[in-house]
Amino acid sequence: MAARSGGHGYQRRRGALPELIRAATGGAVVHILDWWHISMRVRHAEQAMRGIFALQPEHRAGLDIVDYRLSRIRHLLWNGYHEEARRELFGLRHLAGEAVYLNGERLRRSVDRFLWHCDELRGYLANNEAALIDYGSRYREDMPISSSRAEGCVDETANARMAKSRRMRWSPRGAHRVALVRAAVLDGRLGHNISFRAAA
Repeated sequence: MAARSGGHGYQRRRGALPELIRAATGGAVVHILDWWHISMRVRHAEQAMRGIFALQPEHRAGLDIVDYRLSRIRHLLWNGYHEEARRELFGLRHLAGEAVYLNGERLRRSVDRFLWHCDELRGYLANNEAALIDYGSRYREDMPISSSRAEGCVDETANARMAKSRRMRWSPRGAHRVALVRAAVLDGRLGHNISFRAAA
């Protein structure tokens, strides 16, 4: 699978960012796989499934089962049943393959695309198994499950001050320093008293 390519070199690269963060913070950091990245991979499989149905296959019974089982994947992953989700993804191979046998070769390309997305998601989950959590429980405890809030803040701030149309823009070095301060404020490393003194 493409998600598994690279062997030990891939594993070292994948673990590099969490280690950099641990070194920068000087403390224990738990790496959590971003829910957005998981959700998008599930969506790709769902869209591929819609592509199969768009071909109006005559024999739909098996495909309806595949569609139903695929709809469970997001629920399983959200609630922490990651191993079960991987088993479901693997089990879809036979049922989806039957659709080609029953409906003819015209479905093969779309079914192959669907199965590729399922395999890619399964490999992604396997490669990041240690970073998977019960996202539903964490969300209900009002804890972050995605880096989208931080990324949106960085994008908004950087775009506002680094746009080419502005006369006075931040340099890349200056923008990096502002991002470091902003991150320290958000995660509590730069407390209120320090912020007040800095502003003064």
